[in-house]
Amino acid sequence: MTVAEIVIEHLKEEDYASYLEVLVESYAQYEKEYENPEDWASYLSDIRASVGNPNAETILVAKRGDEILGGLQLFTDSEKAYGLPELNIQSTIVRLLGVHPKGRGLGVAKKLLHESFAFARNRQDQALYLHSGDIMQAAINLYLSLGFVRDESKEFYKGQKLVKSFRYEL
Repeated sequence: MTVAEIVIEHLKEEDYASYLEVLVESYAQYEKEYENPEDWASYLSDIRASVGNPNAETILVAKRGDEILGGLQLFTDSEKAYGLPELNIQSTIVRLLGVHPKGRGLGVAKKLLHESFAFARNRQDQALYLHSGDIMQAAINLYLSLGFVRDESKEFYKGQKLVKSFRYEL
């Protein structure tokens, strides 16, 4: 399969269930990082609730034919993305970028992020933001390789975990 066979589109309502399954399976690799099973259950619950989040501007999915391989959510500010207006981000924010294990290594995440850059440029944003934690080091390495830089001024804690901020200048 080539990257060209992967198409990025806006999530359609009839694909919500498939997208949710892909999202849960893409994050399952992090379960072992949670010492407390209740914390993991809470995280999964947050992921499931996110799919119907009315504050998301859009959800982009990467598809090969009718199969969803990955996706991400785009928000227009930090209040809508996290309920944290004090972060003062008035630009596009990527949340819950996930690629199903069978879609990894195919450039799916890069393709989704490039479409996110286009979305943010179309909105005339100066930057695009995303947040990640230390357990997602492979993802952080990808972000840095694409030109994201860490922005400590937009970081926050969720419980005891530091949620790191990364910014891409458009």
